[in-house]
Amino acid sequence: MKEDTALSLKKIVDNGETLSEKQAKDMLNQSDLIGKLLTPPKRKPDTFVGVRAYEWRLLELSEIPFVDKLTQVQEWVDLLLEKTFIGDAFSLTGNRTGVLACHNAMISTILLKVSPKKKEHIDAGIRWILEYQQVERNQACRWDGGDLYTKYGGCMKAVPCFYGVVKSMIALTAYKRVFGPSDSLHDKLKNGLDYILKHKLFQRLSSNKPIEPSIIQNFYPYTYKTNVIELLSLMKDNDLLEHDHCQEALNLLKDKQQTDGFWQADLFFMKSAWIPFDPPGERGEWITYVVKRLGL
Repeated sequence: MKEDTALSLKKIVDNGETLSEKQAKDMLNQSDLIGKLLTPPKRKPDTFVGVRAYEWRLLELSEIPFVDKLTQVQEWVDLLLEKTFIGDAFSLTGNRTGVLACHNAMISTILLKVSPKKKEHIDAGIRWILEYQQVERNQACRWDGGDLYTKYGGCMKAVPCFYGVVKSMIALTAYKRVFGPSDSLHDKLKNGLDYILKHKLFQRLSSNKPIEPSIIQNFYPYTYKTNVIELLSLMKDNDLLEHDHCQEALNLLKDKQQTDGFWQADLFFMKSAWIPFDPPGERGEWITYVVKRLGL
């Protein structure tokens, strides 16, 4: 099977090769995957589910270089901001009640990747992480939005939602790469990464069992859930891949390599809005590329 041109473009950019905007756009226009990703989600953006559908689509697009040059991507960014930005953070309901840690972080990361000029919005999302995201147990959170404590298991109870911590550290890492570090960002990022490392990236503190079954399954790109591929990529971006507490996750990933040298996607989520980069159970070109960048 011929490699999709969006993946070829990603490899070229990651290798530091020079490419003009016209050459990049030509490759995007030739990509079957980009064509699918730019098909508007079936859900209307005026609903809670619809807002998430556009967020998912932008999450996927943000994994591909030069998509920020596509008019439709910027139109969707503006739509997402119109529906989610409340001044202090990003909310799935458009008010203070609907701020959830993982989504605030993911939307911040989307902007950092495909619309860094929206710095006022980005700064608000990052500031929320610095002020309210807990990275230790039994710490009080001062945010007054209700969903953070009551819905979806509770983002900020005595044990902070692991997904929220991970996605927030990814957002801080991206911010540092784009705009540079600060003392407050450095401290929060270090504490959050330490918290993740205490879990050996994917294990419960009380046992060596996975925090959730899906955290040891292969999928790419990533939704609000995380897995060992994303966690190891986060460690690599922060020069922590050699840490002893990364070894079990690396071994787990090595064990999933197929006899042909490739990895496969095990599943994908949000099937009404999600476009799989690699069909589950088949030779995964995208997921293999991402895993091999970890040095495996």
